[in-house]
Amino acid sequence: MKKFFSIILMFAGAINLYCFDLIEDTFDFLFDDLAKVIGIVVIIAAIVFFVRKYFNKNSDKGN
Repeated sequence: MKKFFSIILMFAGAINLYCFDLIEDTFDFLFDDLAKVIGIVVIIAAIVFFVRKYFNKNSDKGN
């Protein structure tokens, strides 16, 4: 329990030292940039899904 308490105090000290700049930049990256990357991946996956569905439908008509 003392280790946990000391870790929390160390974290609070780190927050005060960096004046929230480092933490703010980290959250900006996680929520803005990572959201953009995930959005791009989802769009690419949707395009691949519909293209494969279209090609499978056309190959079934050919037989």
